[in-house]
Amino acid sequence: MDGGATSELRLASAPCTWGVWERTAGRDDLVPPERMLAVVRELGYRGIELGPPGYLGSGPDEVARALEPYGLELAGAFAPLRIADEAGFREDLAFLDRTVATLAAAGSRGPVVLAGDENALRLGVAGRPAARAETSLRGAELARAAGRVQAAAERALERGVAAAFHPHTGTYVEGAEEVEALLEATDPDVVGLAFDTGHAVVGGADPVAFARDHRSRIAHLHLKDVDGAVLARVRAGEAGVEEAWAGGLFCPFGEGVVDVVGVLRELDGFGGWAVVEQDRVAVRLEDLGAVRAVEERNLAALRG
Repeated sequence: MDGGATSELRLASAPCTWGVWERTAGRDDLVPPERMLAVVRELGYRGIELGPPGYLGSGPDEVARALEPYGLELAGAFAPLRIADEAGFREDLAFLDRTVATLAAAGSRGPVVLAGDENALRLGVAGRPAARAETSLRGAELARAAGRVQAAAERALERGVAAAFHPHTGTYVEGAEEVEALLEATDPDVVGLAFDTGHAVVGGADPVAFARDHRSRIAHLHLKDVDGAVLARVRAGEAGVEEAWAGGLFCPFGEGVVDVVGVLRELDGFGGWAVVEQDRVAVRLEDLGAVRAVEERNLAALRG
């Protein structure tokens, strides 16, 4: 994609690129938020996703104050839901409400990025289509799960915040066939799609074809590349997906199997946030320069 087309994208970063996400939130050696936000702004990003609870502030007002000096918009926030468990789903609605309130306080219409919860059963078969298929939700279970996603999205919309569902590795909506089933069972005017190019590949989809087929449903975009050799070890059962995450499953643009530029060509004119995201298990302050250098290369790759 040429620089002119790429420059029209609303580019955002995400704390997980800087090693801050649900898997690392308890560590005390992570990059401080003010340092991360400063670098994100210096790289030319216009927005940042919220990240794990508490990282950018303990409440909506604190988050808004944290972002203000850097001129960054809140580009979305992640809210996992136990879509296969009614009692768990009901408990998760409190977290969803707090997340939506934070987006609204920051002047953001979202999206709130909904996803199924990672769970032991699905993490154990993640990235292995045949094994995963044996644990897929079907029939009435699928209908109930889709109804919960729909209800959560409607709950966000009532508060003025859009919702987009993120098919995610290690959850009940990972595989391409599972994504299709959920999309068919939910209202496209209520439940948008948060399309993650990396998780799509792990789930067995061709990201370029998926972008072409579902352009009208895609409301939020996560741009990732996938290391084919690491994924092959997962497919063969030689490594679990959690080990693969730590081993660089999601790699810098151009080093993996995802045609990121091809995806963007299919989505030319896309008006939502395009989040450049590379999950890292942890980043310490002394690693900040090296991660920034990779981000500079990723941005250069987008500009072709």
